[in-house]
Amino acid sequence: MAIRRLVLLANQYPFVTGDHVFVDAEMPALAARFDEVVVFNHAPAGAAAMVEMPDNVRYGGTLYGTSRIRKVLALVSPRSLGTLARVALTEWRTGRLKGHEAAFLMGAVAAMGLANDRRLRMALYEEGVETTVYSFWGMGAGILLPWIRSRVGSVNLRLHRYDLYEEESGYLPFRPSMFRRSDRILAISEQAKCYLTQSYPTEDLGGKIHVSRLGSAAPRQHETSDALVVEETDTATLVVSCSNLIPVKRVGLIVDALEKLPLDKPLKWIHFGGGNLEDELRLRAEAAVRPGLTIELRGAIPHEEILAFYASHNVAAFVNVSASEGVPVSIMEAIAYGIPVVATDVGGTSEIVGRELRTGELVPADCSGGELAVTLQKVLDAEQGTYQPEQLWAQRYDAAVNAEAAAELIATRP
Repeated sequence: MAIRRLVLLANQYPFVTGDHVFVDAEMPALAARFDEVVVFNHAPAGAAAMVEMPDNVRYGGTLYGTSRIRKVLALVSPRSLGTLARVALTEWRTGRLKGHEAAFLMGAVAAMGLANDRRLRMALYEEGVETTVYSFWGMGAGILLPWIRSRVGSVNLRLHRYDLYEEESGYLPFRPSMFRRSDRILAISEQAKCYLTQSYPTEDLGGKIHVSRLGSAAPRQHETSDALVVEETDTATLVVSCSNLIPVKRVGLIVDALEKLPLDKPLKWIHFGGGNLEDELRLRAEAAVRPGLTIELRGAIPHEEILAFYASHNVAAFVNVSASEGVPVSIMEAIAYGIPVVATDVGGTSEIVGRELRTGELVPADCSGGELAVTLQKVLDAEQGTYQPEQLWAQRYDAAVNAEAAAELIATRP
């Protein structure tokens, strides 16, 4: 009987950074369904510590930084060039190539170099091994999918946000060819599934797309963290946000709302996350100080400490005002701890936040600080029991449950 091997293509995993939280949640379920799992990522080697992996999972190496020699070898390979011709023809026929010729060629050279990696080829095409491919993203190492040979058992592609929405990310190379080579496409939301079928109507993707939600870990029991403790005498209403401080997250809009929010009693806003806008946000926060308002920008801290904070503090509301999202894992984590959410109606956020879902309230994507303040106040003033966010988490966003479903799908032969 042939060995069943899964070749997993990630961004940073198994390094403890980037996508490791998402991939690590699925790894036990994947490892249980294959004889062995080989992980390749697309990140600089040694960028961070590595996570512990199941015994039958090994790290194949990073595909990042394809050497010039490997690219040249790929460019003189008849097999690689034949695939390139087919991919280019598909881009041209679908009208995607015009105006993007340079980006297409750059992407194609990179993809051919990735696909020509000796370590990857050995993992994919070893005799006597039945291989399944799972690309956790549609960018990074995922762009090599059209160059995977037909002898591979099945190809599975997961799509999120930046690797899906071209209106936001710009031209994403050879999407139709990637979709044709994939036996299954795992979309993280119903909205993502709709986007795919509407954006690529000629590809007949309906039978390939499966809504496969991400999730977050089960909430912890109450505990304290010395690094994050709030004094017991602090009676302020606690509002939290968690994101990188980058333009798309629009965290400054929260400051705008806090400047307009009625302060009938003390309120504290704590933000977890750092980024290139951190200095600017600190200046804005200092200027927004009002009687009864406390602002704490905690910067980048370990993920585990954020969860410990949720487990040990009474958070009245979680706020996410991003201009673009898939389905935010930060919101999944918040609702797991019973925290109601105020969030912008972007991407698949409406599938996790809403009054009908009893998880919180949506605001328009282009809302003002004043509109955000009104909605936040509504959540803070709501009667007990109005929101029961932990119930939706249990139904849709339990990472362990969703991982089992995804792994079963990937391990099933098409």
